[in-house]
Amino acid sequence: MSLKPFIALPSLIISSLLLSACGSPATPSADLILQGGKVYTVDPQQEWAEAVAIKNGKIIYVGNNAGAAAYKGDSTQLSDLKGKMLLPAFQDSHIHPVSGGLAYGTCPLFDLKSLEAVLAAVSDCVEQSPAGSPIFARGWSWEIFNQQQPHKQLLDAIDSNRPIITKDTDGHTLWVNSAALKLAGINRDSISPEGGAIGKDEKTGEPIGTLMEGPAMKLVTDKLPAQTTEQLVEALRYTQNYLHGLGVTAMQDANVNISGSNPYTTLDAYAQMRDSGELKLRVSAALGWNPNAGLDQIDTIIKARDNYSGGRLQANTVKFWADGIIETRTAYMLEPYSDAPGNRGFLMVPDKELVEGGRRLDAEGFQLHIHAIGDGTVRKALDVVANARKHNGQRDSRHLTAHTQIVHPDDIARFGQLDMIAGFSPYWAYADDYVRNINPPQLGPERMGWMYPINSILKTDGRIAFGSDWSVSTADPLLAIEAAVTRISPHNGEDTPVLIAKERISLAQAIEAYTLGAAYANFLDNQTGSIEVGKYADLVVLSDNLFEVEPSDISEAKVTATIMEGEVVFGELN
Repeated sequence: MSLKPFIALPSLIISSLLLSACGSPATPSADLILQGGKVYTVDPQQEWAEAVAIKNGKIIYVGNNAGAAAYKGDSTQLSDLKGKMLLPAFQDSHIHPVSGGLAYGTCPLFDLKSLEAVLAAVSDCVEQSPAGSPIFARGWSWEIFNQQQPHKQLLDAIDSNRPIITKDTDGHTLWVNSAALKLAGINRDSISPEGGAIGKDEKTGEPIGTLMEGPAMKLVTDKLPAQTTEQLVEALRYTQNYLHGLGVTAMQDANVNISGSNPYTTLDAYAQMRDSGELKLRVSAALGWNPNAGLDQIDTIIKARDNYSGGRLQANTVKFWADGIIETRTAYMLEPYSDAPGNRGFLMVPDKELVEGGRRLDAEGFQLHIHAIGDGTVRKALDVVANARKHNGQRDSRHLTAHTQIVHPDDIARFGQLDMIAGFSPYWAYADDYVRNINPPQLGPERMGWMYPINSILKTDGRIAFGSDWSVSTADPLLAIEAAVTRISPHNGEDTPVLIAKERISLAQAIEAYTLGAAYANFLDNQTGSIEVGKYADLVVLSDNLFEVEPSDISEAKVTATIMEGEVVFGELN
């Protein structure tokens, strides 16, 4: 089975029933009719159509061009798609919109290919910033260090008097200078916090300037000046425009902080944009579980949900950042890393707290969103959900694992059995430099074959949803869909091997995972995610019919227009 699509009556029948129920034989005049297109609905009852009619932000007709003519009134806007493809707008089930917007608006290091380029960019940021102000940069890749450790001395050479804090593109490691360590009170006697690691020189014990995973990174970030609400709103504006340009109209913000002094506490910014009418994204806010606050924080989480949920902003999810990443050996594995006997990584949330917190949050009606890279964390997440169901009974919980990178074969079928969503970042599912050069010695050949088992989970009746993890990687759904279908790099495919060919999926499955599947994860599937009468007109127009191009050319298609509730928020219609 694919993504367990919901049974729906054909759109023409529903439309007739709605009109009959109103007691009027008159056909309503549409505000907008999109016609002459290749409409792929993601509705199994009517997969393809030519035209869509929209009124008051909702779809009132899906069918052929002749049928759409009945909905034309004196004020109806007609748009000829001229054979372009019309899809439900894309949705992202795991993204970091605020930190990404701040990063690109301040000191971005993304896509820089050498250490020299990164240091030059940081130096430019220092020169352009007020004297003495902290520098926060983001986006460097581990590849620039050629498997060596970043060191504070490199940043001290730029400026040793002001704090310089840089975050890797994965978001799991800070590389900082001596002034930042001093700001955080970190010295050779400092002990790594539970769930994090302070990098130290093996001989001297001196901190070298790396802080791995949230609890360690917070030692520095909690000392930074808090961002103002207006700064956060500006970051969200940047991200909203960026996502509209990619055809995205809904997302799950994968880590919204509500406790501590972290500078990315964003619910007020979302609420301000919602209340002013500026928020043109449907947002599911995953409230971040603070591993330093224990079970007492559940009351705070409930209050945040009750105080902020409404309209296009919902806060019904809790994010557990449960482990790290393979590259730093902080992902939690069932067996030790192949090149580090005795090291299995670690859980960033204490085991008992994860289990009990998950049970209590499930009882309160929350969705659990669990970051799970290692096979040990994936199994733990499944166990947490199984335990919650045992105690609380079965309900429409839609719990999910994020990333789901390494899955032991014994756990594949458990997703379907527990009706748990496997969330994937499909753009990662090809043999990049990490997969070819860094991961194999860490995992060994057997576990390398367990990477991103998208098709295996689908074949065992599991649900999947796609997300980008932007700004860790691109938020472009077309790049990710191509990678899911081919398991080859969308950029230089001819130079890379297929990553586990049996895990490739069909184009239809990939599109569904970025539309109706993500909508299901975001509790929006009854409102959006497919083109059906009664749903919101959240749509995207593509330059090409993806089903008529080579799989390796999927990402060459362009978004020509993005529509939310019948309003064009990006591009233009003919």
